Amino acid sequence: MKSILNIDSSKRFFIILSLSSAILLGISFPPFQFGVIACVAFVPFLILADSIESYGRFFRYAYFTFFVFSMLALYWVGGFTHGKDPYLMIAGVALYLWEPLVLSIPAMVYFFVRKSLKSKYSVLAFPFIWITMEWLYALGELAFPWLTLGNTQTYNLEKIQFADITGVYGISFWVLVLNVLTYFLVKDVQSGILPKNRYYLAAVILMVYLLPNFYRVDEHSFQNHEGKKINVGIVQPNVDPWNKWENANTFLGRWMQSKHYLDLIGKHINKDIDLVVLPESAILLNLPAHYEQMQEFKTVIDSLNVSVISGYVRVQYYEPENAPPTSSAIKGSNIRYDSFNSIMFVEPNSKDVQSYSKMRLVPFAERIPYANKVPFLIEPLRWGVGISNWGLANDSTIFESKNFGSKFISMVCYESIFPEFISHFVNNGAEFLVFITNDSWWGNTSGARQHNQYAVLRAIENRRWVVRCANGGISSFVDPMGGMFDQTQMYTEAYISHQIEPLKNKTFYSIHGDWIARICASITIFILLISIGYGFFRK
Repeated sequence: MKSILNIDSSKRFFIILSLSSAILLGISFPPFQFGVIACVAFVPFLILADSIESYGRFFRYAYFTFFVFSMLALYWVGGFTHGKDPYLMIAGVALYLWEPLVLSIPAMVYFFVRKSLKSKYSVLAFPFIWITMEWLYALGELAFPWLTLGNTQTYNLEKIQFADITGVYGISFWVLVLNVLTYFLVKDVQSGILPKNRYYLAAVILMVYLLPNFYRVDEHSFQNHEGKKINVGIVQPNVDPWNKWENANTFLGRWMQSKHYLDLIGKHINKDIDLVVLPESAILLNLPAHYEQMQEFKTVIDSLNVSVISGYVRVQYYEPENAPPTSSAIKGSNIRYDSFNSIMFVEPNSKDVQSYSKMRLVPFAERIPYANKVPFLIEPLRWGVGISNWGLANDSTIFESKNFGSKFISMVCYESIFPEFISHFVNNGAEFLVFITNDSWWGNTSGARQHNQYAVLRAIENRRWVVRCANGGISSFVDPMGGMFDQTQMYTEAYISHQIEPLKNKTFYSIHGDWIARICASITIFILLISIGYGFFRK
């Protein structure tokens, strides 16, 4: 009877530790403004790893921890509160099962190192292993770096200015180091170490926590010394995406929707505006390919004397023998095509149309990962609204304006959460960033708020203004220090404008990208080799 009671109490203890880390991690992410909690959120989990001997048992608790964490931070992905689309809900459930599996991988690697080295100092490996996972998870077509730990700190601007050197992974590393130091403090308290030693360790923790505040930023270094300013307007139309795609079955329906956006521009524009931004897939036509409609669009733009950047659907047709296996077929013909989630840039009194097509697509929602390897899955897994087989582009467009004389990039939705992807364009000359998105699929939930906050990191990493236009909110402007202006409300038609500066100075991060993640990956490989070698040596 006594052994049964002991087993039950140990299970309760493990569950408490697991739930503690899961809940602390979950409430560290936006829209909760409790980023500081992330600095201790892994401590119960690290204690859990000390308390379990079996690999199988630790995996079960790790999976449970990250499952609860994912449910708290990503509850919105299934669209259960809005639209209630079966495909979207199934995809959401699949992510709830997949995400904890991915997060359990670095946990298991750490557990292996801990078991192999049998030293309390092996916990120092945890930050390197975790950062390696975060970085690798941002690569490839299955990438989903939404829960990168550094994303928890976007409300703590005074703590994250050093991201212009390290990027978001440097913030993650700082958070993880604080977790490890706090773990040592808790273990010292448990073991009855002399109080003086605890005070020293507490002082070190406080110093590491305050260290980012001493990073001084020379704001003068990222100001436009030529005095150039750009007046940018954002149109947030608040068009229901479900209705928009349902009404897009005819050419006339798609064109009428496009004209609606022209009406909104005319309604809000004033003579001082240089650039107007419309959201993702605002125009459901391959507009440049339709001469009459394009001329009407251009006539309005010319009359308003304003440049326009807008999401649109670019279509590329193929001869049957040259068509990629992932392309779609036009019914009743042998012609095949790809549709690309694209952006076009049109300027007044110019015949040129500059275009960019999305390169980082949302897994399953926008494209089946590695669809070229498994084309037979495309039709069975196609989303009912018709956007789950976007073409995968390989673009490098940096838009250049003759009207207001600046270079900039515009990214579509999901692309804005990939730090090095953005910095590559900045290093190639982009002077400000435009993110267009449609965050209306998931209702008035945390998803749109998280997505909006992550723009703060791209602004600081590259010291660039960010112009963020969403269909149903949240639209905003972010300055190079991460300050956010003119945030719109969810599910409202809105127009906001702000004056921004095009900037040319490049940050260390813009030039060198995810250097800190690569160092962590190298150290992780070294740690694994040491652990394997030490294990053989002991045997």
